[in-house]
Amino acid sequence: MKPILACILGLVTLPLFAAEPIPGEVSCDKGVDIAKVQALVKRTVEALRKDQATVIQQINSGDKNWKDGDYYMVVFEGTKSLAHGYMSWVVGQDLGSTTYQNTYPWIRSAERMALERGQGCIQYKFHNPAKGGQVEDKIGYGMKVNGNVWANSGTYLVRK
Repeated sequence: MKPILACILGLVTLPLFAAEPIPGEVSCDKGVDIAKVQALVKRTVEALRKDQATVIQQINSGDKNWKDGDYYMVVFEGTKSLAHGYMSWVVGQDLGSTTYQNTYPWIRSAERMALERGQGCIQYKFHNPAKGGQVEDKIGYGMKVNGNVWANSGTYLVRK
């Protein structure tokens, strides 16, 4: 009787733990052109689900199909970068490792958002190349592809 009660209690309380807040999680209604970012990510995820190897190769070669103006795609397996439409030198690197934690402290939150929630937005600070590398607030939109593969793009916040 006790094991059955424990199982029932575990099943009832499991959603409470799964809904735990993710650091940096924000509503996806922020940022410049967030709708364009979301459309790019969704289009990329659809293509990745059909032919992941080709899309990853295309993103890494700078194919404009995976960009929209200043917005570019990044694809991860866990916290390892599989494809990056802007910083090709990080491809193959585990951006969640201790080596990169100071540069990409938000990566684990973005991974959790995509893989646990399926999709969502994270706010973090990053270097804006359009402003000479100035650090600014950014909103990243991530979406699960399959397994522990997820895709992400982002936009900077509007400053007043």
